[in-house]
Amino acid sequence: MAVKPALSDVLSTSPLAILERHAEACLNCVKYLVPYFEAAQAGDWNRAEKQQFEIARLEGIADDIKMDVRRNLPRGLWMSVSRADLLELVRVQDKMANETKDVAGLSLGRQLAFPAKLEKSVFKFIATVQDAAETAVDVVAATRELSRTAFGARQVKAIATKCILVEKLERRSDESQTKLRAKLRTYEADLSPVDAIFLYQLLSSIGEIADHAEKVSHRAQIIATS
Repeated sequence: MAVKPALSDVLSTSPLAILERHAEACLNCVKYLVPYFEAAQAGDWNRAEKQQFEIARLEGIADDIKMDVRRNLPRGLWMSVSRADLLELVRVQDKMANETKDVAGLSLGRQLAFPAKLEKSVFKFIATVQDAAETAVDVVAATRELSRTAFGARQVKAIATKCILVEKLERRSDESQTKLRAKLRTYEADLSPVDAIFLYQLLSSIGEIADHAEKVSHRAQIIATS
């Protein structure tokens, strides 16, 4: 006679668990931005290439998990949240990894680094973006944990608080980007016009990672309150 799985076993295979794993894989990509730009700013393009390769490898892992989600997302009784919401969450999470890969690829492809006097501001900008991504992944993890505790009101409030923090970090990222653009303008005479254009693009793309993080937190919050 077939034995039915215990309720705890069913809940342990919640689709939110694999979405959390995907979120963490995407975050691993973002965390390599600092070591990548440390190498790029030092002009060590061999080391930068190794960091970019690692970002691409991690982005590939995130893609594999994303495909697992799409292929194996369960249907039926134990789907406590909308399948469409889950698929949208994995889509916006994936954008954090994709954007990170694009940033490193653009910089490495042109061997493009920021003016030395902007380094401190650039790394502060990247740190803010990474903080936004880390907090967004915290929201996903909290949403997964919440699903195991019947979506209690106190936990929902805690998630809302984390989402507000992501929003603040995203705004701080925007402010940093605006200031860096203004500073970069003063160095345009020392740069080739093409490099200047791509440096502005790099700033924009780094900032997009924080934008994607904010969308991740909002989508996870929708799931938590649905």
